[in-house]
Amino acid sequence: MKKVYMVTDLGPGDGGKGGVVHKIAHMQKAHTIVKVGGAQGSHGVRTSSGQSFAFSQFGCGTFEGVKTHLSPRFVMDPVGIINEATALRYEAGVHDPFSLVTIDGSALCNTPFHGIASRIKELSLGDTPRGTVGTGVGQAYRLHETHPELSIFARDLTSLQLRDKLAAVRAHVTEELQPTVAGEFLPADQALLADDLALLHDPGFLDHVVEQFRLVAQQCMIFDTDYFAEDLLGKDGVIVAESSHGVLTDNQVGFHPHTSALRTLPHFTRAIFENAGYDGKIVSLGVHRAYSIRHGAGPLPTHDSSMSQSLLPGSNKDTNRWQGKVRVGPLDLVLLRYAIEASGPDAYDGLCITWFDQVMKNGQWDVCDWYSFDAWRGEARPARNLSDMAQTLCQDIPKLTTWLKGVKPQIELLPLLGNTSRDQIYDLVAKKLLDCLGVPVRMISFGPTEQDKLCKVTETLTRERKRHGRRSQNETDR
Repeated sequence: MKKVYMVTDLGPGDGGKGGVVHKIAHMQKAHTIVKVGGAQGSHGVRTSSGQSFAFSQFGCGTFEGVKTHLSPRFVMDPVGIINEATALRYEAGVHDPFSLVTIDGSALCNTPFHGIASRIKELSLGDTPRGTVGTGVGQAYRLHETHPELSIFARDLTSLQLRDKLAAVRAHVTEELQPTVAGEFLPADQALLADDLALLHDPGFLDHVVEQFRLVAQQCMIFDTDYFAEDLLGKDGVIVAESSHGVLTDNQVGFHPHTSALRTLPHFTRAIFENAGYDGKIVSLGVHRAYSIRHGAGPLPTHDSSMSQSLLPGSNKDTNRWQGKVRVGPLDLVLLRYAIEASGPDAYDGLCITWFDQVMKNGQWDVCDWYSFDAWRGEARPARNLSDMAQTLCQDIPKLTTWLKGVKPQIELLPLLGNTSRDQIYDLVAKKLLDCLGVPVRMISFGPTEQDKLCKVTETLTRERKRHGRRSQNETDR
């Protein structure tokens, strides 16, 4: 039997995809993790045997010996994958990381020059940030769309023209940044700006990048697209599609300008498999923390600074200049509902709720199911469905982004007694989210390792889903 589990973040990222992918890979004995999105992700995994790592380009089943395939819809970072492989070998004890990776030759590559462009453009915004990880994934994708002749693909890593291609990218970035660099920057950012400009103009750095790109070609197995369709999809067993970003940063339905250059909705991931002739079952799972989190600029209506001390410890999210501050607050079901609806009809077979252990420590679960807001005529009105509000605003997403800054989240406090069992909490969470979102809960994480993830047979939840007008499943999955 063949089966694909697609894992999609339902927020702006940082939803806990790493632990979910690792759990599925471990439980289902997956043979491959297929990476979708970009190389800037940081998906944390901690195992019951004590291993711990933040994965970017290697799949989150690596500790289980599961192979990784970088798909055509993945923007890879050749320099980054060298660094990640080195860390896996010498810090995480993975003897030969590159033996676990295959790469589609049509995967787009970002370069350090794209990263420099991303960071300098973010610095130029001063104290009105857009937010970026700063690796250049978005810059590479945008440049590919506007100047495809400057695109570097994985198959080009063995090309005799590789140095010329990298030099052309550097020249384009240098020219493009001239008006930006001539502008004003915050005093605190001057040193960062100087460092990146020095790298951009250092001929020795170009030679170093060429060397690193060549090394990837020597170490990695790069195949044409037939390998994915015939070798990987032809195998019996389980594949996990691990995506980066989150639905709320999707280029079209996310909250501009705080969005990615990429499309992050699950039907784009599904298309990779269907276009390759895959005829097995696909299970689509949406992931979200038990509370709301946003690393960097962008709307977070339920933000509550008083909750940072109780929710953030242990979450491996630190403030940095590029992404900005880490903010948390009560679980925002209005945004969750929007993400589910924006993904299309019946996009998800289930939800995976992570970091519930942090919520349990507080003895209560804070949830927002609606906002109040001042309408244009001055009266206070409730809002539960952002899709309706988007229609009101004529599908103007930037206006919706601005509107979200003025709403007043209405918070419900659900007590969690100290003697409540995990099964009882699972039932409480499953009922609440099914009632509010219409999608069954398939997994709840009560801690960092695979042993802390509780997955239930969903026969009861499937019957409930039918009552909510959702499509039924043909078989029971764990």
